[in-house]
Amino acid sequence: MNIFDRARDIIIHPKEEWQTIKAEKTDIKALFVNYAAPLALIPSVAGLIGITLVGISLPVGGIVRAPLLQSLLGAVIGYVLNLAALFAVGWLVKVLAPVFKARADLAGSMKVVAYSMTPAWLVGIFSLVPGLGVLSILGLYGLYLLYLGLKEVLDTPAERVLLYTLAVIGLAIVVSFVFSIIMINFIYGPMYLRMMAY
Repeated sequence: MNIFDRARDIIIHPKEEWQTIKAEKTDIKALFVNYAAPLALIPSVAGLIGITLVGISLPVGGIVRAPLLQSLLGAVIGYVLNLAALFAVGWLVKVLAPVFKARADLAGSMKVVAYSMTPAWLVGIFSLVPGLGVLSILGLYGLYLLYLGLKEVLDTPAERVLLYTLAVIGLAIVVSFVFSIIMINFIYGPMYLRMMAY
């Protein structure tokens, strides 16, 4: 699997690509190391560059840039937590599978979640220029990929795939919220307090 070909093909002709993915014997570790981890770097690195080097333009004029060390620490921890959240959602997809008469396969569930994230990771490049962050809405195409992946890879019956997709989206929102609380309380909160002390 070539990472660039896979990213292109899952976006351009997803139905065919999901069939290819379904037939592959992919190890979960290989999926994370060779696909998810490199692509998840795009929004993390682009966001870091955007807020520390490019900066955010203020309406009243001037540019504000975030401190490099604190931003780097936040980006690294956020990157690790995002990959952990990806694993958590993949596990939940497997746990939910019997409820929706789908195949309960952890490797297949991880494939569906990881490859569905491709658009969100790729549009993360727009974080290089903080003002273009609004274009991250294009990452919502991943919801369609999730729908197709649940149907094709996990053999979800057609009449249940929409509900399964909505359930996964709901759980993903909850997981993201929990991981965001962890970031705010344990990373950014203490950093902010240290900065205020100076």
